[in-house]
Amino acid sequence: MKDATKASSKAAKMKTREKPLTPVLIIPGFMSSVLTVQSSSLRPSWKDQRLWLNITALGFNSIHRGGKLRRNEEIRSTRILNAEKKGRTAEAMSDSAIEEMHVQYLKAVESKNQWVEHMRLSDDMISEKKGVVVRALPGTAGVDYLSEGALTESMSYVFGPVLKLLRSVGYKDGVNLEAAPYDWRIPPSALETRDKYFTQTVATIERLYHFNENTPVVILCHSMGCKTAHYLFNFVVHNKGVHDGLQWIAKYISCYVPVGAPHIGAPASVRCMMDGDKMGLEAFLSDFEGLLLGRSLGSAPWLFPLESTDPQKASSDAPQSNKSEITPKTPQTSSMPISFLRQESSLHITIPPQRLPLESFLKDRDMYPTKLRLAIRLGKNLTMRTNYFTITQNEPFIDFNNETWIIPCPIDIEKTVREYPSIQICIEKPGAGLPKKRERGICDFDIFWPIRCALCLVKWFLCCPCALLARMGRFVSSGAMKGVNAGASALGSCVVIVDSEPVNWNDRLLGANNQSTDTEEGRGRKLNIEVKMKQCESDNGPFFWQLLFWRHPRSEKIRLNVKWEPPSMNSSMEPVPLWQKSIKFTSCDTKQLLHMEGMGRALRLMKETYEADPIGPLTSSSWHPPPVKRIISVYGINLPTETAAVYRRNPCKHIPSSNRKSESSELQPTFVLDCDALLNKQTSATHSINRGMIFETSKSPQNVITADGKTVTELKSGDGTVPYWSLQHCRMWQGQGFAKCDVTVHEIDSAEHRAILNDGRFHKILLDLLGCS
Repeated sequence: MKDATKASSKAAKMKTREKPLTPVLIIPGFMSSVLTVQSSSLRPSWKDQRLWLNITALGFNSIHRGGKLRRNEEIRSTRILNAEKKGRTAEAMSDSAIEEMHVQYLKAVESKNQWVEHMRLSDDMISEKKGVVVRALPGTAGVDYLSEGALTESMSYVFGPVLKLLRSVGYKDGVNLEAAPYDWRIPPSALETRDKYFTQTVATIERLYHFNENTPVVILCHSMGCKTAHYLFNFVVHNKGVHDGLQWIAKYISCYVPVGAPHIGAPASVRCMMDGDKMGLEAFLSDFEGLLLGRSLGSAPWLFPLESTDPQKASSDAPQSNKSEITPKTPQTSSMPISFLRQESSLHITIPPQRLPLESFLKDRDMYPTKLRLAIRLGKNLTMRTNYFTITQNEPFIDFNNETWIIPCPIDIEKTVREYPSIQICIEKPGAGLPKKRERGICDFDIFWPIRCALCLVKWFLCCPCALLARMGRFVSSGAMKGVNAGASALGSCVVIVDSEPVNWNDRLLGANNQSTDTEEGRGRKLNIEVKMKQCESDNGPFFWQLLFWRHPRSEKIRLNVKWEPPSMNSSMEPVPLWQKSIKFTSCDTKQLLHMEGMGRALRLMKETYEADPIGPLTSSSWHPPPVKRIISVYGINLPTETAAVYRRNPCKHIPSSNRKSESSELQPTFVLDCDALLNKQTSATHSINRGMIFETSKSPQNVITADGKTVTELKSGDGTVPYWSLQHCRMWQGQGFAKCDVTVHEIDSAEHRAILNDGRFHKILLDLLGCS
């Protein structure tokens, strides 16, 4: 009897072993698929190289802050500056080792610039740059580690730890374990149009199903990959029809496992588009390069947080095939608005098209300046400057063409004119020292002219020896000053050679504002100002010299257009959780913020690509229940997570003349993070703020959805990337949608958004789900 029992037990174990493992398909998240260069006219040698993310192979790993090439550049710059002061520049550049590393640095910088050009998308935020073809690396190799190597794998893991776990319990790549990487830079509709991604993923699921004795597949996804999977399910329903699509999903899909899912978006995506996204490469990329990347990614709107909770509108926007679906419940969104703006007016100062002649200021100078720039002083504390213009004796002038500065000001015009009561124009050259005040000479006629003549006679007849000595001293000091100016200009210093008297514009600006009307160019009325500039370093010579060579004071006029505009938005009626003395804030939604920033391309993409997509990436494939029966959601909680951001106007946005514009000048942000913003006393008890970003914390009250659909208030926060209200949205799908979803939620305390993939607690949940524990 015992032998029979043992044999039966052994047979049962053998049968259990022979039962195929549940196949798993992995869909990675944002920045979590390896991207490779398939072809490039910019860098043909990069063909088949990892673009995302292998900075070592691409040649700019040593230019990070603190890297050996960056340190060498600092040493080299210091040596050259010191040598220039002594007139020995050639000696500073004679060190062969330093110069060889300098050449390497220039090559590395060029590699980095080319890398950015390969990563960023064109103006339509969908297509790649001309001559560049970048695609995701297929299979599990495209989702394990972003950067190969023993040292970098631990820092760049994605699904690497999960793959290692599954292989240890018997899973085999290509048999019962597969991945579906994708180009995470583009919208979902473009993934299908360009790469046939969703069609191929459907085929991969069917293959896994048949390879494993008709066993339904587990769809394991992370972050934005959860939205990709949600879109995939609706893609099947849309293409096959509701009836056949639901049957296909019921047959081939075992369950949907979203991990760290931003079901209704993440506020950080808006901030990354506004402020730039360096993608974790802060040590390598500049702010401008981060802005280039962040504002070119067409996938960013897919992650924008849901702000409109009108279920009727969302239902009317749903794809035709899904119209029979019962209207989903209204989602629980953030308890506070996603974006706040400091209430500020703005002052627009424009130099209209004109030519400013400089010959009268420069023709008698000992050293003819090679470059000059214009500076505009507002009040006592603000100075705005153009870039340097190259000046030659054949072309002693500066051409302007609507060069503009936009300055944030107090909320009303009365406070604005008190802060900036006057305007003053000056011309600067590279150099050092304070400008010489122009002394009134014999050529300046006023009521004191006879007195000045008399004083000059006394000076030159009675104090002639002293005057001659002073003249000799000036000659000696001018020679010394030339050397000082050379070193100062290398350090970026400048000296004023032409300026104007401060022009008081209070009454004129107030008067222009009272007559202002709203126009297509904006609110406010232009005020035209003409400013007369005179030479600062004026030396008209001694009295007798002035009598022999009669000269009028050297001066030129420049025209300016000035316009004051009130705040872009009126104060919101709802309470704002911010406080700062004498400053008001208002809330705004994402579309308003993008419009005021001038990001028409992103708004056009949202309208023409996302909102026009029949599969509804922002509606039925976002917060509506997916057409899947079984959903097991896993995410981390109780970490500080960005939930809103506070913006203010750029302290000085400079728009160069149209003939001097560059990509960097056109990409200047209108709004930047308000690093001075503070939370009010009530909000600071539950949230925190850092550099203009507001974070929910483990003390933040959340409306947690219970199993019976009700809500209770609990103190929780998100996983460090996705806020709690977006992570827990899947709870609202319980019993909802075509498939009457059965939702199970696992919350893991202190599990960070990416680190959860290497968390033993998540691994145990996954093995239990797959029946491998």
